[in-house]
Amino acid sequence: MPTLDLHLSNASGVPFYRQIIDQMADMVRAGTLQPGSRLASVRELALQLQVSLITVRRAYADLEAAGLIVRRQGQGTFVATDVGQAAAKQARHDAQTALEQAIDRARQLGLEENEITTIITNHMSTTGGSHD
Repeated sequence: MPTLDLHLSNASGVPFYRQIIDQMADMVRAGTLQPGSRLASVRELALQLQVSLITVRRAYADLEAAGLIVRRQGQGTFVATDVGQAAAKQARHDAQTALEQAIDRARQLGLEENEITTIITNHMSTTGGSHD
């Protein structure tokens, strides 16, 4: 069972359960956590991170709902074996959320829809559709 190299920050303003989700999802997408590998139990991870059991339970429940992990009664918690599709779905969701937040912020700054569209279009054309 791999030891999870998770780092939680009080200063970030992001709830601990969300930090756990984000970091574990990144590890799954990057291949740091291999499909089928066993994860720490809720109790073990809570002790390691010095957070409540409820925090880890919530993070695991959200990761399971996203299809990134599976819990097997009496066996433990594992990285999902079909994680590729789940990781792609989560990546699309994360990208959509980031874009929506950026658009909302641009509107707060007073940009009009056509200005926002121009910025996005220019960026997409200058990057050539690359993923970098």
